[in-house]
Amino acid sequence: MNMYTKLSMHLSRYMYKRGKNKGSAPADKNRREMCHFRVIKDAEGKMRVRMYNTDIIIAHPDGSVLIDTNGYHTHNTTIIRLNDALSIFFDGVRVQMYKQSILSYSQPVLNVGGKRYSYYDGIVLSETGEVLTPLRAFEMKRVDKAETKALATDLKESGFADAFKVLYAVTSAEDRGENDYSLFGVNWQVVLADSGQAHQWKTIIARNKFERRYSFSNGGRYEYEEKSDAKACWATIMAACKKNMYVVSRSSTYVL
Repeated sequence: MNMYTKLSMHLSRYMYKRGKNKGSAPADKNRREMCHFRVIKDAEGKMRVRMYNTDIIIAHPDGSVLIDTNGYHTHNTTIIRLNDALSIFFDGVRVQMYKQSILSYSQPVLNVGGKRYSYYDGIVLSETGEVLTPLRAFEMKRVDKAETKALATDLKESGFADAFKVLYAVTSAEDRGENDYSLFGVNWQVVLADSGQAHQWKTIIARNKFERRYSFSNGGRYEYEEKSDAKACWATIMAACKKNMYVVSRSSTYVL
């Protein structure tokens, strides 16, 4: 039984007989009071699942199903209601929409029978779960190689790259400074690439070398302990410097 037929039968059985929603039916038969989430038949004979003023699903007599959240697929409530409707009315294959980090970028995904597709408003499925509209490649988040190369050159020229291991070895917790917010708003990339600001290098290293922990054994005081090692500290600092160097683009991956 395709989705159109199931929606038609649902409408016939659970239709509101009076009131402003007369002629439609609650999408959830067990929650008739939730009238903002309804099943409707339009003048052209298409079956619609409506959430407030948005028809998130349109089912056609041939069994095809159009999914369109009108841009609300970033809202958790819309995702929940869409998945409710798909689980109730889409037979034969499990269809679910959710957000997932793929290729280092969080994006909407439509899972159809275990296959994951990049979701977009207006996507159409057949009654067996085949995607009938053109597939869209997943997006990916990657660091700009030209900018990272320029960063490496800047750190070499400023002397930070060569001095890091020595500075790490001699940096103590006291180098963090008394004010934990002293580096707030400071662009580490600019500071580390400028030998004229070398007086701040140990502070940056100390902030990433030591972490503040509460110690019960020391009278309930806070102590600073070394997090890991020089390699991990360097990686953390570089990640902070590169945080604005990432670009989002389309990949060549269409199905997962």
